[in-house]
Amino acid sequence: MPPDLTPKAKANVSMVIETMYAIAAEPDKWEQIVQALDVEASDAPPEAEGAARLAVLAGDRGEAAQVGVVLINAAGGASAWNAAGEAVFHQRLGVIEAQGLRFFNPANHEALDQARHRLRGTQGRQVIVKFSQADDEAPHFAYVVPASGLPAALAAGVGGAVTLGEGACAVVFPAVEATDRLWANLRESFGLTPAETRLAARLKDGLTLKEAAVELNVSFNTVRNQLRAIFEKVGLSRQSELIRTLTQLGSLATSFQESSGRGLLGPPIAATERGAVETSPPIRFLALPDGRRLAWRAYGDPKGKAVLVVHQGLGCSIMPRGTDALARDLGLRLLCPERPGAGRSDISPDYSYEAVGRDFADLCRDQGLAEVQVAAFMSGAPFALMAARELGPIASRVLLASARPSGQTLETERDKGHAVVLFRRRILRNAWLADMVFAMMRLQLTRKQLEKFVRAAASAPGDAAYLRTHPGVLEFIVDYISESLALTSRGIADEIKCSARSPTLDLSRLSAPITVWHGEQDPMNTAADVTAWLNDRQESLRIFPDAGHFLPHKHWPEVLAWLAA
Repeated sequence: MPPDLTPKAKANVSMVIETMYAIAAEPDKWEQIVQALDVEASDAPPEAEGAARLAVLAGDRGEAAQVGVVLINAAGGASAWNAAGEAVFHQRLGVIEAQGLRFFNPANHEALDQARHRLRGTQGRQVIVKFSQADDEAPHFAYVVPASGLPAALAAGVGGAVTLGEGACAVVFPAVEATDRLWANLRESFGLTPAETRLAARLKDGLTLKEAAVELNVSFNTVRNQLRAIFEKVGLSRQSELIRTLTQLGSLATSFQESSGRGLLGPPIAATERGAVETSPPIRFLALPDGRRLAWRAYGDPKGKAVLVVHQGLGCSIMPRGTDALARDLGLRLLCPERPGAGRSDISPDYSYEAVGRDFADLCRDQGLAEVQVAAFMSGAPFALMAARELGPIASRVLLASARPSGQTLETERDKGHAVVLFRRRILRNAWLADMVFAMMRLQLTRKQLEKFVRAAASAPGDAAYLRTHPGVLEFIVDYISESLALTSRGIADEIKCSARSPTLDLSRLSAPITVWHGEQDPMNTAADVTAWLNDRQESLRIFPDAGHFLPHKHWPEVLAWLAA
């Protein structure tokens, strides 16, 4: 931890980090994050304890960027490496030198030598090695594989020749994906029994020991004894460390398949092809002027009235089931782009409302639109306003539904009982923690945890009632959150930091009229908060008495009908 932090800031950082590790063991208790974030706002730098390491897990540009690779020649010297591999060493393990890897902990040299020796006897298969951290009791696991067997997706980011002759190997530090082949590798490397492997798989999926015992149809004492055996074989002492280890190692389990033609980029952690995903139009990509890719989908009539749809936070280009047909019937053409770092869009080094607005305007211009409406939901509102400002007279009108004003907001008595509201308030107050918090949340992402999060978000009476009578919307929300986090958590983290530093927007050049729709029961903010943020520039305001922030879901057909009018 940097020495220039105040004692209070240090305590804040440590509290959040320890809470995240505890939740790794019991993900169902995610609400503890809300309590941990109830700390005094701090200007602590992003390299504070744990943040830099977890930022590496968040990745810069999809899966290949998250995976650290260091090439070792037959003599033991470090020949080449990628940025993530260098980051792992310099931040936690040691220094990369031409003559080899200089670990802070000398025991790691012996561990690597043993791994290379074992690799030579495994006919070209991978070996798992455990490195001890420099200043953290938790170890760091990696794969050691033949350099010639390094998948193309990993080799592409390494600055040097991958084929270094017989005896050369690659040390590969995992990203944070999960795959089924992990368990076979663990059995072979650590000697886990089938029963121990089954228990480890249940724990990694988010089950508690008691839940795992029920699912495996064994006693609680049996799984507790099996867990002790796993700790002894893997060399760990805490359940949270085991969960972290399994999650990290899972990222590479399918990278080293013996079948040809398949690289690293397999299915994302929780991305699902159920629900609205399977009926969505194919995703498209626009090459932006700076070389980044903007992912987007088009719904409805290709020749219809154009609408730029700006999704909510933790959202993407997936629209509700039936949107394509309904938009076509209404004569609408919906263009749904994904913000940088969300879904399949590349991250942006210049993340701001204005910059994202320019990206969206570039999409509209690329499609040759002479006129376009702009519709935004929840925290997509600031991006939509900046896109409309950038489009100028091309933007005919703007609809903001359940808009979230940018900037930090104070907690009030009204927030009690609304966990998701408190989470947003507190993460905005300590936005420098966003990279770490969302990287760790993504690390533990399962469908079960996402469903619990969505149910907690439906804390307004109207939203809870709607969710009970329309259970399909739960699957839809889980689907689009999963797709949003499929490659990285950088998008939502950058969005939080952007909001925290941008309490006001320059709307002086915005010419399009603004319509505001808001739920009377919305626990995040009131319609008056939105109109004050807009400096009363809205042309019209409509209040929905039966809705909270699920308004866009509950009234989706009405949204499209308004746009088609």
